[in-house]
Amino acid sequence: MSERGWDELGEDLADFRGRVAELEAVRGLPPDRLARSLEAVLIELRYAADHLWPRYEELVRRTRSGGGTGRQEEQLLRALFQRLPLPVALLDREGTVRRLNHAGAQLLGVGAGYATGRPLAGFVDPADRAALRSQAAAVARGDGDRSIVVGLQVPGESGRPPGHWQLTLAALRPPGETRNAVLTVFQTEGRRGAPVSGRAAPGAEEGALRHELSAATREAVLLDVLDEATTALLSVRSAAPGEVLGAVARALRGTVADWVIADAVDEGGALRRCAVVRPPGEDADGPAGAMEAQDPASCPVVVEAASGGVVTVRVRPEDAGCFGRDAQGRAMLTRAGVLSLVCLPVCRPPGSAGPAVSAVLTLFRSGGRRSGAAAPGPFSMPEAGVLERVARHTALVLGGPVTPPP
Repeated sequence: MSERGWDELGEDLADFRGRVAELEAVRGLPPDRLARSLEAVLIELRYAADHLWPRYEELVRRTRSGGGTGRQEEQLLRALFQRLPLPVALLDREGTVRRLNHAGAQLLGVGAGYATGRPLAGFVDPADRAALRSQAAAVARGDGDRSIVVGLQVPGESGRPPGHWQLTLAALRPPGETRNAVLTVFQTEGRRGAPVSGRAAPGAEEGALRHELSAATREAVLLDVLDEATTALLSVRSAAPGEVLGAVARALRGTVADWVIADAVDEGGALRRCAVVRPPGEDADGPAGAMEAQDPASCPVVVEAASGGVVTVRVRPEDAGCFGRDAQGRAMLTRAGVLSLVCLPVCRPPGSAGPAVSAVLTLFRSGGRRSGAAAPGPFSMPEAGVLERVARHTALVLGGPVTPPP
């Protein structure tokens, strides 16, 4: 199809519309002066019927006859992209995911639609994010293909960490665009050119079965979380904030999280750290010791929950400093390898004295270490809903008996 043909037709249509607008302006003239204008109207109608419309039909015919093969090739390339056995993503110059194939979505543990529009750096370890962004930008500028090894913040099979992956970045100019995109291929480190796994992607029936099993597993996990937390709260023999928060933190650590941090809010609104329940085998001199010595007021996400009373769920948080930093300025989330977090305000029952929020529970889930926790991957919204119930039950224990409304 000739682009010039469409341009010329557009210019003729613009001139035609201008002449029609001038003819519309003479409608208010006396009837004896409209004869010449009516003749001009007929001329313009004949021009549209005999000249403009046939040209439009001819251009449409050429477009359809010349573009069929191109569309078929485009559909074929899209099918090949989706069925590649290697995880592949198409990024823009800022490192945002434009397309993700089935193998890539399976590797990252999310749907392709969820990943689209999100930065790929959000799925890698915080220490590797800046390097990935810089390399992707260099490839998009045309500085040549690159390769980088990064750690992914996604769980492997059976909760095992997936280790480090080698990303091969190559510039690609999509049809009809003026800027390069970045084609990204994921390969296991040290196995360039080898398949990611020895088996093919699951079929439709196997995938449906896995989906049903995973849904049933999630329901069982949520029931376990609620049961363990409720049992711990009913077993506490004291209403002291430290004992109550410590008990519920240990229960949550054993069922749904890698780390649980509990902060109490005193009558004056000041935050006080009560408990830091760390993964088994975690050295007390590492991140756990830094969290125990930390002032909760230096944790923006905790302060926000204590003042606003809103549950916060963050998956692969971009702001690594949202839970504060240690004495050396290192972000706590980076030191603990946090994949996602949930911050739960423990709100007092209506009519209770004191601040509206009596405590804040913060749960971490690590991408590289499961350490016995029950549910891999980032926190989901159903899990956040169950944890909110746990926070309400905790508030009842901390606040004492509540008189039901009449």
